[in-house]
Amino acid sequence: MVAVPVMGLSTAQRERYLRNIDVVGFGTDGQERLLDSSVLVIGAGGLGSAALPYLAAAGVGRIGVVDGDAVELKNMQRQVLHTELGRNKAESAAQRLRALNPDVHVDVFPEFLTYERACELFVDYDLVMDCCDTFGAKFMLSDAAEAVGARLIWASAVGMQGQCSVFGVPDEHGERLYLRDLIPTEPDPDDYPKATEIGVLGAMVGQIGALEATEAIKLLAGFGEPLVGRVMVLDALRGRWDVLSLRKAPRQTRSAG
Repeated sequence: MVAVPVMGLSTAQRERYLRNIDVVGFGTDGQERLLDSSVLVIGAGGLGSAALPYLAAAGVGRIGVVDGDAVELKNMQRQVLHTELGRNKAESAAQRLRALNPDVHVDVFPEFLTYERACELFVDYDLVMDCCDTFGAKFMLSDAAEAVGARLIWASAVGMQGQCSVFGVPDEHGERLYLRDLIPTEPDPDDYPKATEIGVLGAMVGQIGALEATEAIKLLAGFGEPLVGRVMVLDALRGRWDVLSLRKAPRQTRSAG
């Protein structure tokens, strides 16, 4: 299913999206492009709970939500999209998004993706957003996006630190970067900190998820300068944002998935 082309904004839509339209560079054309666009969000946990409502509220016409997990009590400190324990996160998120904005069509995928399934779904959307919480999943999603030429917004958040970048969009050198240009090989699970070990502050995850939504809206509406060839890094403990440059890295032959 694809988003139905918007034939001009209705009076109600002009009022709903007025503050979007007023943003310099956005305008009515940007809002119409947004309503005609589609995003597939992988993960409706901490990052997804922040990103998804802003995508829906902004008027992204079609949003796919993928998550095979169920809401647990330990999620509630940061996964503010959900209110019902035990419910599938994709289904819970979809209900909230539909209530937030009736203009938006929500596709629900209550499943954990494989590489093959990711490749299958990615080509049906204008943009993919990685809101997962493990490096294994992130490398799989990035490899699948690279295989089918999908644009991907990537982020990670743990403890008091987060990162975000835009992959699959040509940089100033005409090269399309992906996660393996930032981290060439998937790290061993014992070599990086996890939220289950060092915790994660909900408000900090919200900052990174909102940043992902901002980058998505810029790309889909066609304005601003996306985080291409750059990685934005948040050190929330010290109240500091940094931007790191990223270039295409030499690749080794690897097997899919």
